[in-house]
Amino acid sequence: MDPILAPAPQQRTPSRKLAYHETAGSCPRQFFLYRPATEIAGAPLVVSVHGIARNAAAHAFRLMDEAERYGVCVVAPLFDKAQYGQYQQLEDARTGVRSDLALLDILDAARRLTDADHHKILLFGFSGGAQFAHRFAMAHPTRVASAVLVGAGWYTFPNREDPYPFGLDTRRAGFSIQLENASLARVPQHVIVGDLDTRRDNSLRRSKRLDRTQGRTRLERAQRWVRAMQAFAPGEQAGANPTYDTLGGVGHSFVDSVELARLPKHVFARFQVDAGLSPIAIEG
Repeated sequence: MDPILAPAPQQRTPSRKLAYHETAGSCPRQFFLYRPATEIAGAPLVVSVHGIARNAAAHAFRLMDEAERYGVCVVAPLFDKAQYGQYQQLEDARTGVRSDLALLDILDAARRLTDADHHKILLFGFSGGAQFAHRFAMAHPTRVASAVLVGAGWYTFPNREDPYPFGLDTRRAGFSIQLENASLARVPQHVIVGDLDTRRDNSLRRSKRLDRTQGRTRLERAQRWVRAMQAFAPGEQAGANPTYDTLGGVGHSFVDSVELARLPKHVFARFQVDAGLSPIAIEG
């Protein structure tokens, strides 16, 4: 992809504060927003999606240094448990609430609050957020320029016969969501797992079916999904084959991944390649 050509950076008063926002309407969407002191107008919006800890503010906070380095804005949606119990699957099978539509509303709100380009986002998710991220890329591939999936517990495999969320058949499972099967493999996706992330803890979804088809650990499930995606419609992928990597010395911990394995730098390295980001030169 060609490097981003943007107008001169917009200088603002330096701030290290996150701003909490809610969208208007009867069903407000909650999110945190970070705008760098030097914001590149027209740069893609970075979206960071939390896991079941729902630590949205911490996600945005941990990405602030890299956001400053590249002059990009960070949005961290908050999917509260009461309304978005199954946000990882994009649609709650019991209530019909759609977390993917909530994110689209948040992106529209971010368009009015920032100078960022919200049409093609740079999407990062950890654990349950990684589940959300790869399914969002399947449902809205034209809106995602790059996706980094870290520590997902399980995946939607590119199998047209299996019911969603295990496979791509949403109609048989009774979901209203539609997946863009013809273009879902075109989104550059990067899977990262801690090399010690092998515990079958309470946050890992476990069943005989998942263990048999996807594997018993997050490491094994990630490897199988990447291989399946690489084999899926290879003629359509246009160079967007998913990658796989590990973080050394960490298990399933967002804090450890950040502090011990420098996760934000790994994430932005992928964004830099996929979206042509460049570190900005700040005078002073």
